[in-house]
Amino acid sequence: MHLERLGPEHADAILAGQDPALAAEIVGERWSRASLDSFLARAARWRADGPIREFAGMSGGAHGGAGVLLGGGGLNLLDPGLEHGDAVLTYWILAPHRGRGHGHDLVSALLARAREDVRISRLVLRIAPTNHMSCALARSVGAQQTSERERHPADAARAVDRWILDLRED
Repeated sequence: MHLERLGPEHADAILAGQDPALAAEIVGERWSRASLDSFLARAARWRADGPIREFAGMSGGAHGGAGVLLGGGGLNLLDPGLEHGDAVLTYWILAPHRGRGHGHDLVSALLARAREDVRISRLVLRIAPTNHMSCALARSVGAQQTSERERHPADAARAVDRWILDLRED
């Protein structure tokens, strides 16, 4: 798997591959064409080395080669509750590609990007306690669940657990 910047060219695959579970975790509802196009247009304008970065996890050849969108994720240095050196790590896999190890490949690629960024020393993950696959994935890469509960980013009526991955301990 390789990462590329998330942009408008990924819209069709996201719309086709989203399901209720993914929608609930990312934006609280299924993407519409208009809302997704608006988000992807904004993401495409963000600086490649900026404080908010969204990536597409692609199968196939790296650096512009043919590939299939498997999922995506982001590194966000501007988010409520972050301390200096923190970044929020997000990740998602489209429904047709789950259960095949792509989540681990995606997170490994995102961790490599985070480790290359001197501004990031610790990653914060916000995971719904009912999202068992995401909890297992976070645990498998060394993230530690804290005792902190926070408001779900996509749904104020739900809570998420805060997980921490200290990149300096590797």
